[in-house]
Amino acid sequence: MVLIDYNYYVMKNRRIHLVNLYKWRSIIALIACLITIVFTLGSVAYGIINDPPEWVNTEFQWFTVDSNCLTAFAAIMIVPFAIDGIRRKRFIYPKWALIIHYAGAICTTLTFVFALGIISWFDPELAFGEENLFLHIVCPLAVLVSFFMVESNHKLQVRDSFIALIPFAIYSLFYIYNVVFTGDWQDHYHLNMVVPYYVSTPLMYLLVYHIAVFIRKIHNKLVDYREKKMKMLWDEDIDPVTVKIEVYSLGVHAGLHQNLYDVSIPFDILQDLSDKFNIDISDLTKAFVKGALDGLKERERNKEIK
Repeated sequence: MVLIDYNYYVMKNRRIHLVNLYKWRSIIALIACLITIVFTLGSVAYGIINDPPEWVNTEFQWFTVDSNCLTAFAAIMIVPFAIDGIRRKRFIYPKWALIIHYAGAICTTLTFVFALGIISWFDPELAFGEENLFLHIVCPLAVLVSFFMVESNHKLQVRDSFIALIPFAIYSLFYIYNVVFTGDWQDHYHLNMVVPYYVSTPLMYLLVYHIAVFIRKIHNKLVDYREKKMKMLWDEDIDPVTVKIEVYSLGVHAGLHQNLYDVSIPFDILQDLSDKFNIDISDLTKAFVKGALDGLKERERNKEIK
């Protein structure tokens, strides 16, 4: 058992903050998710209510509507993680949730690029009019903000980009089938207007793949930057006792702000500290757990006093 004086923790002037966690990232992500949910679902509902009856049946034939519904689903799924991140000061979620969020970001970014780069040139009203301002501009930007605010050690790989492109691929197959082969849908996106569909479709796939790569690279660079920023304080001459005290204080924070069964050990951070300072990760884990238990006890004492 690693014995550390709790009084050391409360002496804030002696702390060096080897590990900085940021609540504001979770708050921004939560706000962006709520904006996405409200404006996406509100805009889709507005379009259904105000469109002529003959247009309502075609509402979900538009990729803009479908991609924004996907991001609304992703945002709803992410909200609990963002709320949890506010308590933990660390917005992190499972890899599968990251992929869904990533897919939504790719799809809405595609609509954003088309609205600004193409649609606005020949029909500004279609690009920015009424609900399209939110579906084409506001929601895609909100999704990107929430996506890039994630503080995670999950890096995106090339295969993740292909997995995240599945929703776009499914829509494109439906579109080609219903426009080219059955004629049940209007060619909203002018697939055959300038060049035949077997030329325009690969070009579209190439564009959306490059969008996926661009978003993936930014995400991975942010993961590296946050890790590098945290490690900038990790001087070589910091002694092992000080490192354990810092880990202990991190555990105290977790105990003070999380319920007993919600406390999770940040093994990724502890592993980095273990490698950097050559301290057995089991010792760091014990220090964190001791801090968490002391934090939980302190919180219970505070409740009794109140």
